[in-house]
Amino acid sequence: MISLTLVLGALVFGATPSYACSCMPPEVPRHLKDSALVFTGTAKAVKRPKDRWDPVKPVVYTFRVDHAYKGKPKAVVTVSTHTQSAACGTHFSRGARYLVFAYKWEGRLSTNLCSPNMKVAHGKGPITVADLPKGADPKTIKQLGKPKKVR
Repeated sequence: MISLTLVLGALVFGATPSYACSCMPPEVPRHLKDSALVFTGTAKAVKRPKDRWDPVKPVVYTFRVDHAYKGKPKAVVTVSTHTQSAACGTHFSRGARYLVFAYKWEGRLSTNLCSPNMKVAHGKGPITVADLPKGADPKTIKQLGKPKKVR
């Protein structure tokens, strides 16, 4: 009985808190307002820290931007995110085209799992409802507003 009490006490008092990413539903108008830059672009490169569990160093993705929905991006933009999805890090596949919502964090453009980033159809023109992934809200296109071509 004493050993059971000691084990339970160690579990209760010796436990450290754990955290996981928890997001509100991704509302495009709110994220559009809060983002420094919203664009469509193709993921061209990814730079990962040597230690994939490093809590400080981010994964950095390089995008070739084709259209801007907010802000004035250059043709090539780097966006960072946390290495782990449990810490709200997100993943982009090289060669795929995305709608990306990026905000300023510690002097760099960043994004996370809670942003309404989404993979969209390949193309060079502004995205349309047909370009959105299955299940995406068609109102997204109207909410984004008129895009500006990026050269």
